[in-house]
Amino acid sequence: MSREEKEILFEDFNLWLKTKFTDVFWLKGHKFEKSKGEGILIDSGIFTKEEAKEVFKMLTSGNLLTRFNVTILIWERNGLLVKIMIALALIALILIYFRIRR
Repeated sequence: MSREEKEILFEDFNLWLKTKFTDVFWLKGHKFEKSKGEGILIDSGIFTKEEAKEVFKMLTSGNLLTRFNVTILIWERNGLLVKIMIALALIALILIYFRIRR
């Protein structure tokens, strides 16, 4: 994505934030929605407007590590990261149990 395209996309996002337009804003597989309060829902996780702007900038970054970090942040806010960690812990416990049984 070129610098011009990023600037145009960021202007569109800021316009979406400022208006009362409530349609969903999609970016790289992530769903930005306005909540009934002051927050912005990103994949069902609530963020403030300033945080949503930072998340938007990070998602449009050319750095893969930055995009991965913001994806982890979104997962943490919407509860998916906790579910993944619980599932991994259960799998580890099952593997340890079978290892001890031998």
